Amino acid sequence: MKKFEKWAKIFILSALFAAAIILFMLFKKQWIEAIMLIVIVILMTIPFVNLWRDLKEHGMKTEFDISRVLGKEAKDALSFGNIGMITYDVDYVVTWCSPFFAERGMDLVNKKVTSWIENIRTLFDEEVDVVIGKYKDSVFEITRKEDNRLLYVKDITEFYELRQKYINQDVVVGLMQMDNYLEYQQYENEEIIANINTHLRAPLVSWAKENGMFIRRIRSDRFIVILNQEILKKVRAQNFSILQTIRDKSMALNTSITLSLAFAYGTSEYPKLDDMLNELIELCQSRGGDQVAIRRMGEPVQYIGGNSESGSARSKVRARIMSQSIQQAILDSKAVFIAGHYMSDFDCMGAALSISNWATALNKNAYIVLKSIPRDAQLQMTMDHYSQSLNERHIFITPDQAMERMNYNEDLLILVDHAIPSISSASSFIESCKRIIVIDHHRRNEFFAKNTMLSYVESTASSSCELIVELLQDIPNHIPIYESEATIMYLGILVDTNRFKMHTDARTFEACGALRAWGANGQVAEKALKEDYSHFMLKQQMILQAKPYLNQFMITCGDTRIIDRTIMAQVSDALVLIKGIKASFTIAYTSKEPNTVSVSARGDGSTNVQKIMEKMNGGGHFSAAALERKNCTVSQIKEELCDVIREVYDESNIA
Repeated sequence: MKKFEKWAKIFILSALFAAAIILFMLFKKQWIEAIMLIVIVILMTIPFVNLWRDLKEHGMKTEFDISRVLGKEAKDALSFGNIGMITYDVDYVVTWCSPFFAERGMDLVNKKVTSWIENIRTLFDEEVDVVIGKYKDSVFEITRKEDNRLLYVKDITEFYELRQKYINQDVVVGLMQMDNYLEYQQYENEEIIANINTHLRAPLVSWAKENGMFIRRIRSDRFIVILNQEILKKVRAQNFSILQTIRDKSMALNTSITLSLAFAYGTSEYPKLDDMLNELIELCQSRGGDQVAIRRMGEPVQYIGGNSESGSARSKVRARIMSQSIQQAILDSKAVFIAGHYMSDFDCMGAALSISNWATALNKNAYIVLKSIPRDAQLQMTMDHYSQSLNERHIFITPDQAMERMNYNEDLLILVDHAIPSISSASSFIESCKRIIVIDHHRRNEFFAKNTMLSYVESTASSSCELIVELLQDIPNHIPIYESEATIMYLGILVDTNRFKMHTDARTFEACGALRAWGANGQVAEKALKEDYSHFMLKQQMILQAKPYLNQFMITCGDTRIIDRTIMAQVSDALVLIKGIKASFTIAYTSKEPNTVSVSARGDGSTNVQKIMEKMNGGGHFSAAALERKNCTVSQIKEELCDVIREVYDESNIA
């Protein structure tokens, strides 16, 4: 009420001034003018007196309501605790506030409370009771009292600053590895190694020191760094410019050395940080290097970079060692169970059949856990063509049958063409298995199967079938591969490389040559890849519907029809061939229930479509990736995809 008392004084002074004028008029006998002025004063006095009385009643009522809600003692305690209070009406207009705000130079009465702090609206729009917001240089914690139009406000600026300082000083441990450095060190002369150390390793050390990191070399190609979260935020805001620096200097030296970085934080248990760090650097390496993996304890891995597709670093020596290790694991098992992924394709089935032949040749019972698992339509036609011979040589079982037959401690589970349990045909029992082997060509991520005894993951390979052909060639005993298996494996390579247009090197052709020598039927393969007229027209229709986005990407969407994933992949393959297009995306429904939408992504080699798909919880390869999501619509996925593409496109270190 005090802020209104000045207006009462002004009114009293004005009334006295008017009375003096009236007396003067009466003295001059100006009767009419005096009477008119008296009437005007009376008409103005009556409303003002009523307004003043209402204001006094409202102020008393507000004080009474607050005392009733809190109690006088609680109200006094809030005042002693330096906590402010605000009352507001149905329109969120402040009707009263405690002296707490005047002391801080804030005048909120008769103003919208939602205009004070931006995120205070969440108190009224969402089911939250407390928000923290900033106003000028202060930070406030605002609590809403239920069933009353009352807010409690506490100034937590000092506490907030101390908390932020504590968070910023939290220890972050990192590993920095120069990809392919060991290969150059082993095979190149001293002059080249000296140039690499001068132009690549020295700038890396300088970059770390300039940003306040502690750095020590732990081997010729690897450094350990210690920093805090404040430094991590700083270099992350710069999008880890050291990646591009190393890449540019490597190109100038005509080498293929890139940089992988891993950072782990969020716990004071150093053994856990060590485990996280080793897992992260392994993830970077298996994904092709030239990127950063960051993880806070208990949260998903975040990737930055990955802007160049790694060159082939596969070693035939490693393939020979892996073939011997896998064979020994099969020999040590009572039975072998082979699992593929849902919506099995040629590569998945070809890999499963060849592993089944391998185990059978070693006199082990082999079971392919792909019965009743959804599969590609073209694969099903080929399986029908070879059904008699395949059923004679292989045992197909359902996941439920596998669970009944498997001895989880002694039998071997081999995952082919996948490494993520959630998409595996063995997803229902994979966690119970003690002996697991992974053979895959997809880039590794944080959802990789746990507790594997062997993992043969080569993201530079064209397909899982190519990897298995190399494994079979490196073992001393003969593993029979017949026409049916060889043809399906050949189709696996043919489809995954888009007829040798992607992910193809000399070793891919060597594997295909071996498969043809083993009896792969080229005519059956070509016939299997032929498409119906209706599919051909559907593909052309989707190509015609494609629209450019940001002048570098093509996006096409299907209608309400269910579209086969193979057709979607073919549409994306066709669109990425358009001049000036770096990546293409095909979006369509792939299942009726429960409204499953898929995305097929293809890149021209300059854009990392895997990074785009991973931001939408998908995955794949650098130049070929995909996504599947349930309970959504094509338009929703398109809108999200456009936002993600824009986000990646706007990054300075764009993939």
